[in-house]
Amino acid sequence: MSLIVVQNLSKTYETEGVKTPVLHEVTFEIKKGEFISIMGPSGSGKSTLMQILGMLDRPTEGTYLLEGKNITQYSDDEMAKIRNKKIGFVFQSFNLLPRTSVYENTELPLLYDEDHLEMNNEKKITKALAAVDMSHRTNYLSNQLSGGEKQRVAIARALVNNPEVIFADEPTGNLDSKSGLAVMRILQQLNDVGHTVILVTHETYTARHAKRILNMLDGRIVSDELVKDRLIADGEGELLK
Repeated sequence: MSLIVVQNLSKTYETEGVKTPVLHEVTFEIKKGEFISIMGPSGSGKSTLMQILGMLDRPTEGTYLLEGKNITQYSDDEMAKIRNKKIGFVFQSFNLLPRTSVYENTELPLLYDEDHLEMNNEKKITKALAAVDMSHRTNYLSNQLSGGEKQRVAIARALVNNPEVIFADEPTGNLDSKSGLAVMRILQQLNDVGHTVILVTHETYTARHAKRILNMLDGRIVSDELVKDRLIADGEGELLK
């Protein structure tokens, strides 16, 4: 069974009676353990699609199944609970709390989990920070970190609940090339150990780190292809696989 099934998904925004269609009958599937890039220029609808897949927004029409469940039929509260347990987000702007420690920023998703056991939090946080090589910065404040370190903490925060899928929205957009490469290496390593990763980007270079690319234009998927000559971030540069 596919992890994600999207059928005829459409989205139209309406402001003061003016309707603006953004997505048009989008259909695709994503299997558990895939690494996919959703690529397209500004205004193509890729960020809107990610927001719907991440349950931050709802479609106007169509069906979205996550693990076989029709998410579009859930209440906002039900969607929030599923989002916290099943989905991790990494954003271009990091979205860390300023003047708050690395540990506390990583812990945030656990605090919103009604079923969490507080005695297990430290183990989960330690494991997540170790996965992104940030154990040595546990007690640092977020405003003491470099851009690349902030993004690593954002990835740790996305990981701490062991989500089914990680969404990364332009995760290298605010980083220099070396830091961006380190972030892509982490995302590839997470995928290698079983996490499903969905990367949203407008850059072909970044998209080629994934295994499959969905190309969007004007709210539609215009191609869906496996990546040839995939880029592998090895820590020193790029390798073709």
